[in-house]
Amino acid sequence: MKRENNMNSQVKVLVVYGTRWGGTIGVAHKIADGLKGAGFEVNVANARANVPRVADYDFIVVGSGIRADQWTKETLAFLEKNAIELRKKKTAMFVSCSMAERTETIVREKARETYLPKVAERFGLRPVSYGFFGGYMNMKKSHGFLADLVVRVNGRNLRRHGLDILGVTDNRDWIAIEAWTAEIIRAILDAP
Repeated sequence: MKRENNMNSQVKVLVVYGTRWGGTIGVAHKIADGLKGAGFEVNVANARANVPRVADYDFIVVGSGIRADQWTKETLAFLEKNAIELRKKKTAMFVSCSMAERTETIVREKARETYLPKVAERFGLRPVSYGFFGGYMNMKKSHGFLADLVVRVNGRNLRRHGLDILGVTDNRDWIAIEAWTAEIIRAILDAP
């Protein structure tokens, strides 16, 4: 096993994330911890900050929080700026959002398709895997006038779907995130 981890340390992985409510940070770091545990060299970068050069990495994981059915603008800008280089790399994509926890299968699957394969297709990417995880929302603090207004107007509907509109809702499934990370590890190890 030690020998395998030494070989894995030659593989460089970049995990890039965008966040709206702060929950995607935890997901990105959980994925990175699993990859590091497998012996890979891993860097985590907020798409809002100065992201390292994609060309310097063997495998790229890109994820975002979702609000109003949209990825963060910084993560979309990262995908657009790096689309040509990303098409040459093995990639994986994930989102962290409340739609992943919806009980209505049709609604949940439509959201997954919209947030992952359609975004990948928009940039010409063919990820080896997609992660669709529950989200995190802290309603104790303001998220801007428009977001606060939407919460007030849709409060009854949001509560019906299990969101605490006055507190914190955390539906991130750490076991599912670990399992997805194991899937990514297998994809990296199977890469030619």
